[in-house]
Amino acid sequence: MRERSYRRWLLDSFLLAGVVPMLLCVGLILAVFQTSVERYALDVGQRRVDTIRSELGNFARRCEETLLHISEDALIEEAVAGSVQGDTAVYALLYQAASALTPEAGLSLYDARGQLLYTTADGRLDETVSVRWGLLAAAGQSDTAVFRRVSPYDGDEAAKRSCVQIARPIRSRGEILGYAVADVTARQLSTLLDDWDEEGDYLLLDRFWNEIVYSPALQGQETAAALRASLLASGAATTDNDSLLLLAEEQRSGFTVVLLQKRPLVGRPQQLLFGVALGSIVLSALLCVLFAMRLSRRVSEPVQALNAAMGRVEEGDLDVRAPVGGSDELAQLSGRFNRMTQRLKQNLSDSLRQQRELGETRMQMLQAQLNPHFLYNTLDTLKWLGKIHSIPEVSVISADLADILRRSISAEPFVPLRSALATLERYIEIQTIRFPGKFTYRAQAEPETLDRLIPKLMLQPLVENAVVHGFEDGSRGEIIVAARQEGGELILDVMDSGCGMSEESRRRFLAAKAPGAGPEQGHLGLYNVDAMLRLIYGQEHGLTLIDDMPRGTHLRAVIPAGPEGGET
Repeated sequence: MRERSYRRWLLDSFLLAGVVPMLLCVGLILAVFQTSVERYALDVGQRRVDTIRSELGNFARRCEETLLHISEDALIEEAVAGSVQGDTAVYALLYQAASALTPEAGLSLYDARGQLLYTTADGRLDETVSVRWGLLAAAGQSDTAVFRRVSPYDGDEAAKRSCVQIARPIRSRGEILGYAVADVTARQLSTLLDDWDEEGDYLLLDRFWNEIVYSPALQGQETAAALRASLLASGAATTDNDSLLLLAEEQRSGFTVVLLQKRPLVGRPQQLLFGVALGSIVLSALLCVLFAMRLSRRVSEPVQALNAAMGRVEEGDLDVRAPVGGSDELAQLSGRFNRMTQRLKQNLSDSLRQQRELGETRMQMLQAQLNPHFLYNTLDTLKWLGKIHSIPEVSVISADLADILRRSISAEPFVPLRSALATLERYIEIQTIRFPGKFTYRAQAEPETLDRLIPKLMLQPLVENAVVHGFEDGSRGEIIVAARQEGGELILDVMDSGCGMSEESRRRFLAAKAPGAGPEQGHLGLYNVDAMLRLIYGQEHGLTLIDDMPRGTHLRAVIPAGPEGGET
């Protein structure tokens, strides 16, 4: 049951690792591809809309310039004022101006009351247009040309003549003499939009989003009404999901050009694309299943065999061996398991032998512990003999040496700095008796450092080096032991004002500090202290030779300011 569950877990994991990323990648690729295609279609469509808007703007600019030219002509002013004899010159001017627009554009002149006086378009000269509302009313209130869609309320004659009218007032000394009107037909406007037929359906809307002209495919669909409704409902014009909507407003006329472009990859192309993707997913899923089943079996069988072998080891059978087949990682794991059990069996045998040897060693250590106590008792006897026979030096040396020996054979590897300085004073007292008047000793320890723990008998070899080598030329001086704390580090300095270390001694000391080097003769104590500090606190700690004194030797040890300890 356990093996089957493990295989099922492997199978599910392989399937998830193979199928899920593939599904995500295919979906992402399809989404990115469709988005890229739509973005490209939008960019192309927007460029077309911008081009048509530019052409429509140029046409509107020509209409404005033509009406401005007409409204400023003296003959036209006389014509609308009714003081021109004969119509030939006026019509010649109107036809010449209309030809600058398009062959089918019509120009008309109205007097101040709105009566049609001259026209190159279809229309009756007795036609009258109200100047109180509509096109002429808007033109009378503006200093520029006014663009307007011809609405059903303008009458059948106006609708037959044009679909867009552009009007401009004709003024003289601030008084409106009449109006110049350009009539543009739907055919003329469609000519600007016919290039869109291959890419989509088009609309031209006025300021109120009423249809002016549209492509034949939109006949009777009320597209403009639907766009107005969506604009009022949501604040943005929208269309169905199968079309892309592109808008551009022409500033002069206020008209809006609209392009309804079919979305790419919709319908049969989309079905074909998704069909190919689905087929690829199914084929890949089948391959993943086959490979997952094979891999799960290949992994689970060696694991099962290794698990059974480990179970026998738990029961104490160290002669079991796992089958090794092939050279892959599982085979290597089985081989290492076999070597591990073999070494475990050997280690067990060695452990039994070492236990016997350890028992013998402990007995020998118990016997050897008698020797230091015998030496300590002997020194105590010498102390009392020195007092009895009035030899105080023998008594002092014996007492100091006994105290040093007592502290050295204690089981504690670390002692407070206070205790280490007390032991050091015992050693100094012995050396002072040996070398009277040769040096003086002074300890400078900050109060917060006295209870910090340092390795036992660490300072004595450093002071011994100063006594033995610092004053070997017969010079006299001072030995200073200083301790201070900076941040989380305890700094211990041992300085002497003797003759100092020679260059050869310095070389030997630095050579002994190199990795893998052994102690040089004459500096065994310094080497031991340096090695001990590096072993306890790490390779970045140890003894350092400081060159900051004109005469003598300065040794420094920087160690972590460890916990505090009581007096020992």
